[in-house]
Amino acid sequence: MTMRVTFLGTGGAVPTTERGPSAVCVERTGERLLFDCGEGTQRQMMRFGTGFDISHLFVTHLHGDHVLGIPGLIQTVDFNNRADALALYGPPGSKPHLRSLIEVGGFSPSFPVTITEVRPGTTALSQPEYEIRGFETAHRGVRSVGYALVESERKGRFDRERALELGVPEGPLFGKLHEGTPVELDDGSVVEPEQVVGPPRPGRRFVYTGDTRPTETTIEHATDA
Repeated sequence: MTMRVTFLGTGGAVPTTERGPSAVCVERTGERLLFDCGEGTQRQMMRFGTGFDISHLFVTHLHGDHVLGIPGLIQTVDFNNRADALALYGPPGSKPHLRSLIEVGGFSPSFPVTITEVRPGTTALSQPEYEIRGFETAHRGVRSVGYALVESERKGRFDRERALELGVPEGPLFGKLHEGTPVELDDGSVVEPEQVVGPPRPGRRFVYTGDTRPTETTIEHATDA
């Protein structure tokens, strides 16, 4: 499973000619996740080729340099006839403010937009292959939350050379063994998955804090990321 992280905005509170406000896109097979959406994020998406087809948008806090790109992005994908729902997530107390951003100027998107407030220490999103957990961050004067994308345990690596040595022909039987199914060869011998597949590997971890001073929860969730 490929995971691609694109840093769309890495600047401070004010955009510069070279850097935009906060926004990071994480692409996994079949979906795109956006973390924060500062002004100018759409332009960066076009520049770096991530596309606008975001399935989930995670907001760390409500300062403008993290959210002012939301109204434009919502209206752009609506103009492009988006039909799929978009899920927004933010810290406790953010729901009415995020709704106001979505509907700025009286605009109402034609596709569903859900908003979930994420309490630190809870799971914001649970998928078969990963989950996203909220954790406490500390930013002056505003409620904030960080996000940790934690993948499930991955299958061990397949040893192609060992499989060939055991007489397994290259092709569909490789896939069966990697999925954990023993295979019988033409000579009647049986090859077990553990003979050609290594031990399970820990899932990868991506951590996004937004603005925060150092905290124990940040260190805890970022360990091994």
